[in-house]
Amino acid sequence: MDRPLHSVRTRLDDFLAELATLQYRHGAGLSSEPPSLHASFPELSSPDTFIAANEALAKARAKEDPLAVRRIQLLRELVATHVEESLAARAARAMADLEGKTVLTVDDQMYGFAEALGRLPREPRRARRAGLERAVGNFLWEQRGAYADRREAALHAAERLGATDYPALRQDVTGIPYADLAKAADETLRRTEDAYRDVLAYVLKKVDPLLRPLPGGDARRHDVQAALLAPWMDEHLRREDAWPAVVRWLMEWGFTPHADGRIRLDEEDRPGKSSRPFVVTVRVPDDIRLVLQPRGGLDALGSLLHELGHAQHRAHVSATLPMELRRLGDAGITEAHAAVFERLLLSPEWLKRYLGLGPVLARDTARLAAFQALAVLRRHCAKLSYELSLSRKGASTERADEYADGQRRALFAEPHPGFFLADVDPQLYVAHYLRAWALEARLTARLTERFNEDFWRNPPAAAWLKGLYARGGTDDAEGLATEISGTPLALPEAGERLVAILNR
Repeated sequence: MDRPLHSVRTRLDDFLAELATLQYRHGAGLSSEPPSLHASFPELSSPDTFIAANEALAKARAKEDPLAVRRIQLLRELVATHVEESLAARAARAMADLEGKTVLTVDDQMYGFAEALGRLPREPRRARRAGLERAVGNFLWEQRGAYADRREAALHAAERLGATDYPALRQDVTGIPYADLAKAADETLRRTEDAYRDVLAYVLKKVDPLLRPLPGGDARRHDVQAALLAPWMDEHLRREDAWPAVVRWLMEWGFTPHADGRIRLDEEDRPGKSSRPFVVTVRVPDDIRLVLQPRGGLDALGSLLHELGHAQHRAHVSATLPMELRRLGDAGITEAHAAVFERLLLSPEWLKRYLGLGPVLARDTARLAAFQALAVLRRHCAKLSYELSLSRKGASTERADEYADGQRRALFAEPHPGFFLADVDPQLYVAHYLRAWALEARLTARLTERFNEDFWRNPPAAAWLKGLYARGGTDDAEGLATEISGTPLALPEAGERLVAILNR
């Protein structure tokens, strides 16, 4: 039974490089074809390979070989993911075709689906935002069958791989205790509710003086999305200033934007290119692609910092590690390293030094960044319980009410229920985000403790981070948190840290 596992190991690095290249070309606007290579590597999405990985894992554990155990665990998770993605391929193609050919009409103007979705939070006129949200939400509701097929593929994957249900499968391959994490998410929502609601009332008034949060007001989710972009800050955070400031910071800290040639920047403006930065790992650590579309504003700067964190992490993985530990890993760790960069927006001193903001403006910007982070944290806390329910009970219309109830509680704004199957990431990735934010709080606390509050310009702090990056997929989020802090991950701490900044 080792043969399929050997085949996967032999071909995997080249396969992932080819897949990443296709993902880069599609996201960078160089190709209109969505990336899909499942048919060319059937062993990777075969239940037989999963069975072989189970047997190999048992042998490695019996031999008390932790390195072999970790390598097989990571391969096993990847195989489970690709079994699901293979089963979902037809539904994913149907969704992409639907979205690609759909034209939505709002106030006598026509928009493609992706254009309408991207424009929605950036539309300054509330009536038009509402029209865009209604048009997109109604389309998703009417076409929910295609999106339901994608969600059902997850249930079929669990059946194929012998799990009792989908959360049990993902817990088995990732080690994430979803029930405990859901309790922590609920506690985080409770502890952060008052601070979030108070600041929400303030930022909604910045968008429209008449807007109020639920339950007394009539704010909708599109209002919150518009407020989170903080358009009144755009004049202070211009796109032409952001990249030079970030480069200066990286060089002062001890990083370089290109990581000695390992990071390739795509800054060219072209049609079809993703409006948000993203990273693809063609080869680790030698060919990391960072795709940029320069934009101004607080949200854009946060996205840029986040993706730079991903790129620097992957570009500093040790080239001597086994393939699985270079290529694969706990997604919570790479998301945490990205969040360490993004959370620099919470530091008024960083904002003053690199963006030239005055003391009052820097403090207000840091508080807005904390509010953005808290809104995203609360939204994902609500999504976890909902997505666990969805992946157990299936994509019936009853889930739409569950989705709306959760988002209403988290955001104090009315969502469109039509998003209930589209606002879902595959493989319960929401759990990785939550664990990443909990780990980021521990990483930043450790950096501050060892290298002072301005660790972000202290080269030994950068060297310490590079040491963690070099370990690749060796660590898991829980183990790394315990190593650097002496205690396990605690999601409510991440929320309380943001609340403390809001209350300054």
